[in-house]
Amino acid sequence: MNKRMGFLCLLMIMIGASSFALYNRQGIPDSSEIRQNLVESWFTAPLEAVRGKMPELHRNNVGTVFQVRAEENDDYLMIIVAPRQKMAVDMYSGGEVMSSSVDVYPANNSGSWILYRNPTTGAPLFIRYYFASDADVFMQISSMGSKAVADFVVYGSYAARGVPVGIPFQRLYKTSFLEVHELTKQTLPWNYINTMPALYHPVLQMIAVIRENLDRIHFLEDAAYDEDGSPIYISTGKQRIEAPEIAEAGDLALSSAGFLKWIVDGLVIPVAGSYTRLDPLVIPTVEFRQGSFAEGIREEYEVSFSLNWTRNLAAAVLSIYSGRNFYHNTSGCDVQIEPFSSEVGKDGKLANSLGYLQDSGYRINTIKGLLYVLAATEPGKMYLGAVRQNNRSVTETPEVHFFTESVAIFPYFDAYNRFEVVIFEKGKEISLEAFMEKYKDSYLHLVRINASERFFPQ
Repeated sequence: MNKRMGFLCLLMIMIGASSFALYNRQGIPDSSEIRQNLVESWFTAPLEAVRGKMPELHRNNVGTVFQVRAEENDDYLMIIVAPRQKMAVDMYSGGEVMSSSVDVYPANNSGSWILYRNPTTGAPLFIRYYFASDADVFMQISSMGSKAVADFVVYGSYAARGVPVGIPFQRLYKTSFLEVHELTKQTLPWNYINTMPALYHPVLQMIAVIRENLDRIHFLEDAAYDEDGSPIYISTGKQRIEAPEIAEAGDLALSSAGFLKWIVDGLVIPVAGSYTRLDPLVIPTVEFRQGSFAEGIREEYEVSFSLNWTRNLAAAVLSIYSGRNFYHNTSGCDVQIEPFSSEVGKDGKLANSLGYLQDSGYRINTIKGLLYVLAATEPGKMYLGAVRQNNRSVTETPEVHFFTESVAIFPYFDAYNRFEVVIFEKGKEISLEAFMEKYKDSYLHLVRINASERFFPQ
């Protein structure tokens, strides 16, 4: 072999190893070797023959055991090729509890491959590949005649849809994850799963410090601390007398907005030597249409308070860290990405994705996928959120909404590449699911801030 050929072979090995690492950073098992021998007996066999089959166990060339089985519902006959997983169980014997494990083969386990067939005709419909630690993130390749097109789904939304794969659909019966990745590496958003847990250490550090301080925080409307750390009222900027029991214990009284300022102050003090000033935080960031109802009531009611507050906080952090003056409209802190083209409706049909609305944000019932994408593409960032609601206590006019609440959101991937989200609201921690349920008919506007290990809140 001459030097040129040797170099080319080495280059191809390096390229292949790089792509292979994408799937095997989490040890994702591959069933392509097994599937080579299942085409006639499972994938193209008559439906009655498949329905009568018992589950089978097969081992790939590195020793991973897969189960092949058929399941059926009203819409599909599914042929599942799923890797083995150990599930811990407690065994009770003679009054004693003994820890043991059993073998299970979840259909949505990382490494699972599923062929969906028409339950009446037996025709192949699509293949689903599970490769992430989260079962709500997967790739689906559909049969379009002899061709194949791919979808990339993240929490019920299409990050890519109808992307040509470039090979006949039937060839996918034997194709590995690596080969599919090579075919779609330029057209599907594989960067959404190519995460590095070490990049989220500043996020985890901030979460840990906030959690340590939650017992010190008492919710109080309109309460915050100024640039000197003195208690004030946000609405007037005037000094506030701290309750004796709070002052003596070294605790803090904070409103929803004051709590976010307290978090931001912890980032600012190591750089600026003082906390953020109050006055710039209440500067309006929204211009209402002249003569609109919202413009008419804003003198009496603060329609955009939490939106202004979060935008100005993010701009303040960026200004202090960069040494330049930024305002909300020049900071680039607003999250306005549009990672999804459409959503998967409840009936499995395509539904339009509303995405980002200017000065409103995103529908809260869609934010899990959005936060997943942000964690994957913007590692090491935290987000301040302003919740936009219809406030029926102020007006019955449905077109007027108020930015009422504010939250701090920390999305990240853990050491096992599992997606996690930590949310703090009013000095308390709240789960993502509980937050989405609480504000399910509302919108969330987000601004981004770089997380830091130099985090020293008051």
